[in-house]
Amino acid sequence: MEKYLYKDLWFCIFNPIAGRADHDSIRQEIEANFDKHNMEYALYATACKGDATKIVEEKILEGYTNFVAAGGDGTVHEVVNGIMKQDFVNTEEITLAVIPIGTGNDWAKHHNIPLSINESVAFILKGNTSKQDIGKVDFIDLEDNPKTEYFNNVAGMAYDAFVVKKLEERKSKPNKFVYIFSVLFYLFQFRKQLTKVELNDLTLKDKYYTINAGICKYSGGGMSLVPHAKHDDGLFAITLAGNISKLDVVLNTWRFYNDSITMHPKIDAYFSKSMKVDSETEYPVLLELDGELVGKTPADFNIMPSALKFISAT
Repeated sequence: MEKYLYKDLWFCIFNPIAGRADHDSIRQEIEANFDKHNMEYALYATACKGDATKIVEEKILEGYTNFVAAGGDGTVHEVVNGIMKQDFVNTEEITLAVIPIGTGNDWAKHHNIPLSINESVAFILKGNTSKQDIGKVDFIDLEDNPKTEYFNNVAGMAYDAFVVKKLEERKSKPNKFVYIFSVLFYLFQFRKQLTKVELNDLTLKDKYYTINAGICKYSGGGMSLVPHAKHDDGLFAITLAGNISKLDVVLNTWRFYNDSITMHPKIDAYFSKSMKVDSETEYPVLLELDGELVGKTPADFNIMPSALKFISAT
């Protein structure tokens, strides 16, 4: 197999169930923009969850190094995992572009990538690139098997992952309004449990309401649970919400959106290159990555500095 065989061609992974309902017209608009600018491309529509990861790994083996994720945060997450899990090509040789057509588009929001298909394609044509860190997590999946996965935006545990689980059970698309409603709606179904967090030579134990590790700032349709996150500093931005009351959560919901969550006296902010999380009870703590429920504790987080090259809006 020849490396870089299709180095001038863009392979577009299109999620036909992302975001708006008019999937055919969205696909046609993407292809029309590519054609208008005489871009060399191939387009693949995903068929199921996890499909994007597999197809990216396969296409890298075939010689592709330029990928477009046309979808929401889940699509970007899967494409990133396809890039990171393969070992045929150094990730520095692979470029990711994003056309944000999902419901949340939190990663795109952090990087100021426009929601307009026309504008996001224009940035691909300009070809300006930046790099960001990637999180690597070793954990136990939902079938009780050890697993390694990567995330490019924000990871969440405890109540954060509990809400994602409930949304997946209802097959709800978590836009901003659905997510904030769910945060409040499921609050009284959640039971906190004693959890151990290890970071920066510290061992912390508490009944955490939620635990977040961020590379970028936004999640849950615009929430800023890790307002101190910087995508290229080689560190996780970590937010630990301690044993706060349910009433306190409701009264401080406004803090989710104005970067002030870490100013609450029971919420602590850290920077760290790594973190370990484990339950101190017989029940594991749930884990979500980039809004996708993936597994449970024990979970071991490690940062991979500047591991992803992407088309930027600058």
